[in-house]
Amino acid sequence: MQDIAFHETKTHGQIEFPFTVYKGDIPQYIHSFPLHWHDEMELISVESGQGIVTVQSSRYNVSRGDIVIVPMQTVHAIERKDNCAMKYYNILFSLSVLDGADDICRKKYFEPLYRNEISPMIYVPNGCELNKLLAPYMTTLIQSRHAENGNELIIKSALFAALHHIIAFSHPLTVGKAVDADNYDKLKKVLLYVRRHYGERITVKTAADICAYSCSHFMKIFKSMTGQSFTEYLIDFRLNVAANAISLTTDRITDIAFDCGFENLSYFSRAFSDKFGVTPSEYRKNTNSSDTKKPT
Repeated sequence: MQDIAFHETKTHGQIEFPFTVYKGDIPQYIHSFPLHWHDEMELISVESGQGIVTVQSSRYNVSRGDIVIVPMQTVHAIERKDNCAMKYYNILFSLSVLDGADDICRKKYFEPLYRNEISPMIYVPNGCELNKLLAPYMTTLIQSRHAENGNELIIKSALFAALHHIIAFSHPLTVGKAVDADNYDKLKKVLLYVRRHYGERITVKTAADICAYSCSHFMKIFKSMTGQSFTEYLIDFRLNVAANAISLTTDRITDIAFDCGFENLSYFSRAFSDKFGVTPSEYRKNTNSSDTKKPT
């Protein structure tokens, strides 16, 4: 069964140069990218179309020219908006590509980011001041993304310039935000549990116990942090795993449904059709016929 990573532990880029750029295309490459987080900072640049980017509890309707800044270790997701398609770039990098142990830039600018003492502006819509400042550097980073071609210095200079503007538009975290950070740490444990046990029976009480919360408090916190109920999230996650398995394997669809935790096949088919707009068998047929169109 295909795994959907919530905490991405793979190295983005090379160990000695942790920087990389991915090109995304929803729904051509993937229907959505569910809640996850990673150790790197991420800059999302929308090339065309429309979509929804969720960063912690905030959902942003994004379109061409918009930029979304995702701080390190921050839970986020990318999904389709209605029936719209969206092409975008994900720029991921570790601050270690820029700083040194005793460097003044680390002490003055990067350590507040490492310690979550400041919060960057997350949604940077096309046309706003920060967007205008960042746009040329985003273009440089995307065009120079193949570091093996000798572009490391160009990439570093563009990252330094982009971070200069990002930090200039950042603001100190409030006490309330610090409390949210504690709740998000507990939320991550629940997400990891779902990732590992999605094929099993998972109840609200199971998830609440992981956080040491009552069921009512957990449901309230989860809804405020993700914008959906835990049950809605669990079903959505299982459907994403099922869709991956349907498109990438030849396993029987009934077996995939059971493996993903769906005990009722009629319910699985209805929920799948509601989310993806086609039946599971039609989804497999459509994905297989479009495989030749996907870049390798």
